[in-house]
Amino acid sequence: MRLQPLHRAARYLRPADDDLDERDLMWAASVLEPAERPLFSALADADRAHSVRVARLVEARVVGTGDEPDPWMVRAALLHDVGKAQAPLGRTGRAVATVAAWLGGGRLLRRFRDHPGTVGRVARYCGYPDLGAELLRGAGSDPRVVAWAAEHHRSESTWSVPVDDGRVLAACDDAG
Repeated sequence: MRLQPLHRAARYLRPADDDLDERDLMWAASVLEPAERPLFSALADADRAHSVRVARLVEARVVGTGDEPDPWMVRAALLHDVGKAQAPLGRTGRAVATVAAWLGGGRLLRRFRDHPGTVGRVARYCGYPDLGAELLRGAGSDPRVVAWAAEHHRSESTWSVPVDDGRVLAACDDAG
């Protein structure tokens, strides 16, 4: 997992009520496939707001090149963090889980993902990209959307999505 200290710190310090409004939710619902909408809706408000920001940045960046954004990329931006809904943790819990994963404890913790309580939530958070990919696969999402959910914290040399598209998605995730 990429630790991304500046991105993580900015997300940690962002106000809890964030900047999600009804228009954002309606727009997201119009972009998502019907089976994907409940996955997006299950996210915490701050995660949905982040995902909308990322998707809007993807749109703006692609439109800025004179192209139309590929719908799979916008859906991937909206859904890249859906696995977090399986690991409800507060800000501090997320920070601890992120550092634990960065230090190499994520693989060990993932063995406890079915454990009840805080240990299980921390373990699921450490593995949220794979959990999200499982959920998206089950919803019949585009394979590139599924892949991005699983791969968005990995090195670009391991991405199965087109590298140029992944770079756009990663940059927008970092900025969002």
